[in-house]
Amino acid sequence: MEFSAANVEQAVQQFYCNASLQHEVHQWLNSAQISPEAWSFCFELLAPEKGPEVQFFGASSLHAKISRYWHEVPSNQYLTLKQKLLEKIIQFANGPKMIQTRLCVALSSFIMQTAPESWADPVENLITTFQREDVPNISSFQRCQILLDILTVIPEEFFGSNLSQQRRLSLRSEFQKGLLHVLTLLQGLLTPHSPTQVYAGALKCFSGWVDFGIPIIESETIILQVFQSIHNQELFEVAVETLSSVFSHPESYRFPYTIQKLLPNILNLQDMMKKVIDEKDMETTNGLCRIVMSLAETHTKLIVESSLGENQQHKDNVNELIQMVLRFTSLPGHYPVDEACSDLSFTFWYILQDELQALDASQFRILQPIFHRIYFSLMEVLLTKVQYPNDQEYEGWSSEEKEQFRCYRQDIGDTMMYAFNILREPLIGYLCNILKNLLQSQDIRWQTLEAMFFLFGSVAESVDLEETVYLPMLLEMLPRVPFNNIKLISTALYMIGSFGEWMNCHPDSLGCVIPLILQGLGNSEVATAATMALKDVTRENLDHIQPFAHNILVASQAVLEGNSLKPRDALRLMSCVGQVLSVLPFNDIMECLNRILTPHIQQFQQLVKEEHPTAMTKANLILKVNLLSWLFASLDTERDHDGDDGSPEKQKPSADQPKPVYVILQQVLPMIKMMVSKWMVDPAIVEAVCELFKKALRTLMEDFSPMSQDVAQMTIEMYQAVPHPSLLDLVRQMILLFGTDPNFLQFTKVLLTTIINKTLLMYQDAQVLRANSDVIENFMTLLSQVMKKTQHLMTDGSCNLSGLFHAGIIGMGMPEHGSVKSSCAFLVEFLHVGYEAKTIKDVIETSGQLLVDRILRAVGGESPRGVMENIADVLLALNKYHFPHLTAWLTEIINKEGYPSIRATKKDREKFVKNILREKVNKRKVRDLVKEFTLLCRGLLGTEYAAQAAALI
Repeated sequence: MEFSAANVEQAVQQFYCNASLQHEVHQWLNSAQISPEAWSFCFELLAPEKGPEVQFFGASSLHAKISRYWHEVPSNQYLTLKQKLLEKIIQFANGPKMIQTRLCVALSSFIMQTAPESWADPVENLITTFQREDVPNISSFQRCQILLDILTVIPEEFFGSNLSQQRRLSLRSEFQKGLLHVLTLLQGLLTPHSPTQVYAGALKCFSGWVDFGIPIIESETIILQVFQSIHNQELFEVAVETLSSVFSHPESYRFPYTIQKLLPNILNLQDMMKKVIDEKDMETTNGLCRIVMSLAETHTKLIVESSLGENQQHKDNVNELIQMVLRFTSLPGHYPVDEACSDLSFTFWYILQDELQALDASQFRILQPIFHRIYFSLMEVLLTKVQYPNDQEYEGWSSEEKEQFRCYRQDIGDTMMYAFNILREPLIGYLCNILKNLLQSQDIRWQTLEAMFFLFGSVAESVDLEETVYLPMLLEMLPRVPFNNIKLISTALYMIGSFGEWMNCHPDSLGCVIPLILQGLGNSEVATAATMALKDVTRENLDHIQPFAHNILVASQAVLEGNSLKPRDALRLMSCVGQVLSVLPFNDIMECLNRILTPHIQQFQQLVKEEHPTAMTKANLILKVNLLSWLFASLDTERDHDGDDGSPEKQKPSADQPKPVYVILQQVLPMIKMMVSKWMVDPAIVEAVCELFKKALRTLMEDFSPMSQDVAQMTIEMYQAVPHPSLLDLVRQMILLFGTDPNFLQFTKVLLTTIINKTLLMYQDAQVLRANSDVIENFMTLLSQVMKKTQHLMTDGSCNLSGLFHAGIIGMGMPEHGSVKSSCAFLVEFLHVGYEAKTIKDVIETSGQLLVDRILRAVGGESPRGVMENIADVLLALNKYHFPHLTAWLTEIINKEGYPSIRATKKDREKFVKNILREKVNKRKVRDLVKEFTLLCRGLLGTEYAAQAAALI
């Protein structure tokens, strides 16, 4: 359908009236908007008799063409286009507002394209134009409004457009020339006599131009007028935006004296702040908070330097400012239900502690008494704000509010860590004293205790491992805590786990905490926290855990037998069992494993034998396999442990003792075989089995060898039934482990050959290939690793090398990025090995031209731009290892018209080939050459879209 005004108008009306055609119409309208015909129809669509939807599309099309397709406008048409734009803006002086604004944006985009070469001093010119009384058909009020609208969107368009660095510098210089004219205009409009609409527009305009770096010292008068606007309800929001922009501008720090002069105006907002907080006017409170935080966050250096300085008034001012921030942090009520802006203050506390820590030691000592008081006050505030509401109130919260509160608590945890960086260990002592007093009280709220433990846990990572005063005191108090609430118990357990590393330096503390953790294991409601704490404590304290091993294993056995745990908690607990068992003698390990695993193995056997398995059967089977997997991953009897001198040493079992993991795997292998035979085509079962074998392999390493052939045979059977990416990961791990061992040469060859032959069959059906892109990705990853580490398995003639090379070429052309990247990685290794291996070199010489064709078609536009770097790496490998052949193959394209793209001329192709053949080492250079050529082939070279997309890749 022709891109005419009538057709576009009809399409716009269809878009809004016919939902079933919206997608199709939207695509057509997008094509219309960027077509050359848009230059003519967009003005026709702006005719007064057209509907607002049509007019808006016309204005949007005009902006799109000016901003993205400016190269289509002849220079002799610039003045005409400018006049038409101004006429249309005046035409819509009475509205609709959204169309007039869109036209103002189009005009600002016009300025970006023409200033200063074709439109000198555009800002001054616009102000002069609209201040003249002879502008027809509009009042002085309307002229003023239009001028403010245009001036407001100029900074937005400048900072939103994708401009070259050179162009941006040129325009910035031009707009900074216009700053004085803008400030003069705005000072004249920001008077008590101006209509509210004009005053608000002037504020908004000033806010935008601040980003061009208006020196605060030059706009002090306007800023004072903005402060007056805060007390006007109609102007409040735009005044907040303006002051926030002014004080948070990165250049404002260069004017500390002006900030000091303006600071009292911020402090004068305290009465208003107190009033709106008392009245629970959260909207106004939020606005005031934003103003205060914009100044406080940007000027922490000024706060610190004023505190160090001699001027008492400045000291008092910054102290008062900090107290305002603290007041916002401590807003009454619970976030986010009762208040929604205390979280805005957290960034300030982080930047402030960063600024304080940057001081030299002598300066920090001077400020320490002042800021210690401030941060202790902050800590008391956080202790209150982090507390849960009462149970009834909390149950009434929505799930979204609960999630926001959870995130808020995490932010409080981070802020507490910042406080610790200033206060250090005295903060722990302060909290310990509060806890001690709480435990002596008759009326203890669980929320306060829970908050205490949360804050302790938040600073755990920062506490000195040599701390010996306060943490032992904390842990000794734990048995006296009335654990009468699930949240309280869970947080206490999380806290215990967070101090796991400290406990490794103070093993005496384990006697206090392990009984509490084991008690938590028996409560299904806190099992998650208990298993996480146990995992952290056992992982960090394996050298000291043996005296507690019996109790841990007995408790774990009881809980695992009870089947009361969630699957994830059961897996985590089994991992803890493996860690603890690792420190025991072989006979003790096997005896304990026999007790813990026997019930599970018996259940596993029953599940496998079920004649009519259900979904529940499958879920239970996967759980049993995963339990074994997590055990295998953590039960390492050759773990590292600290030697006499504190350095890590390997603790090896006796030579005549097998590894426990091997014994268990040998025991369950027949059951796994039986399960696989029944569930061979089920992806979840296959994945679980692969994970089991992979974790066993990592733990056993060479000791896995006696059963490697059985596992390999099982893997082959599963892969023959249904190829699965997890199987390829397992095969890769087995080949990398045993591929260099002469004793296993035959079975690794059979395994690899079978996998290759089965996978190559998939390449014969494009539909099958597309449906299994994850298999292709892992297959290519397997091949590249084998080619890199055990290339002898592929160069002895037993593999279908020609088929693999073609498979790599096909994979390179797939739409999925993962498949393309792994295929390119394989081809790079293939080309590298082919430099010396004759069997591979023959394949490259025979079929290499197909690879070059695939590369060029990909660069020409057939493949997504996101994979061009990987494609370029293959081209570099060809150039590096097979230069004579690549030279011949590339030379053929120079005279091939329209290849790889009709947009690439013969001169472009010659230049590309010449530059590529010159680079045999510099990967970055080749990548840049390929990126540039692919942009040219796609018609994107030099466009705004290409620059935007390049920033994201």
